[in-house]
Amino acid sequence: MKKIVRQQNYLKDLIESQDNPLLSKQALRCLIRGNLEPLLDNPEEGVVLHRISDTTSIIGLLKRLDFSDIKSFDYSDNSENLREKVWAKTEFLCVLTHRYVSILIWDYKTDIPNAVRYYSLCNSKLQNEALDIIDRNSKISLKEFQESFKPDRRDNILLNLSVRRAFEHLDEASKDAVLGFAQTQSEREEKEIDQTTRQIAHEVKNQLSICDLYTAIIKKRLAQNKIKDEAVTNALKNMDKAIKIAANSLIGLKSTEKANIKPHKLKELISNSQDLTKVYFEGKDVEYNVENEIDTKIPVDENKFISAIVNIVKNASEAFNYQTECPSNGKYVKIKTEENDDFILIRISNNAGKIAEPKKIFTSGFTTKSTGSGLGLAICKKTIEEMFCKLEINKNTEEEVEFLITIGKIK
Repeated sequence: MKKIVRQQNYLKDLIESQDNPLLSKQALRCLIRGNLEPLLDNPEEGVVLHRISDTTSIIGLLKRLDFSDIKSFDYSDNSENLREKVWAKTEFLCVLTHRYVSILIWDYKTDIPNAVRYYSLCNSKLQNEALDIIDRNSKISLKEFQESFKPDRRDNILLNLSVRRAFEHLDEASKDAVLGFAQTQSEREEKEIDQTTRQIAHEVKNQLSICDLYTAIIKKRLAQNKIKDEAVTNALKNMDKAIKIAANSLIGLKSTEKANIKPHKLKELISNSQDLTKVYFEGKDVEYNVENEIDTKIPVDENKFISAIVNIVKNASEAFNYQTECPSNGKYVKIKTEENDDFILIRISNNAGKIAEPKKIFTSGFTTKSTGSGLGLAICKKTIEEMFCKLEINKNTEEEVEFLITIGKIK
């Protein structure tokens, strides 16, 4: 009984022997085209041996090859020309003519998904080494072609080094092209996002201007009718402040500028924040208490700082909407400021119950409210940190939840 000895993948050994750097798949496709197109554009006597699994980008070339008078043999796994399926992920393209013989072998099995290892020769007496390996696994004898097509019996070392160097440059160029496209695409997307943001900011500002006009009309009517109502006057004053803060926030949204940090008196900042947040406690059985006698100046962006305080207080007031039992000491929201040698501390607390997932509370998109967006506290933390301050949950119990803002003092 004849013993059958299975062949080995000697083509892969050839690849390893040349020790070339990895080549991107995009550069490989360019090389395949570069080897085939000169022969197809100027047909002459020759033969093409190929084993190419991904023909997506070169299907047109292979069709031209099939319809030409050039002999070609396919060695894919489903081909009748193949004796054994020993080459696995190893593929090749061999172009043999009287003018040039090009051998290109590659293997897809690498640690990098979009790269191949390769072996290449052009007009070299070493061409038969690769052709002999293919011949041993071919049902068609290649000896005739090996004898017929010998453009140069000398081993042109410089030519092959030059070709491989060209491969490397081509690979670098293809990578640069991909990176360039990705960068261009990213810049285009950023530009579209920026344009959309600007459009939204513009439309919101238009609506704010309407609010501004109506407050002016209300003020005018009150003056014309000599109506003096302290509550209405105070409400209009706070509406003016809110409109101004919102408008300034939109200006910041449309620009790439960071926080406009300047020294501001803490007492005035807290007082303005208190005026703007009183409305959240109208008609609610919640005590709103502010303790602040510190007149020290702190380095912050006025509008962004007030917006952050307003947002935290608003969240604190709304937390009672989800409370099942009223605290024995009554509902409250407190703002309290403290001062030590190095820092100003602002404590904002309430007794609406423990926060269930405190580690997620500053995560964008996370909310405990059925109608919340999960953006408020995330924006607050980002805003506070942009001003080189710190926002954290300092206390989280059933009895009290406390947010703490720490601000470095101006020396």
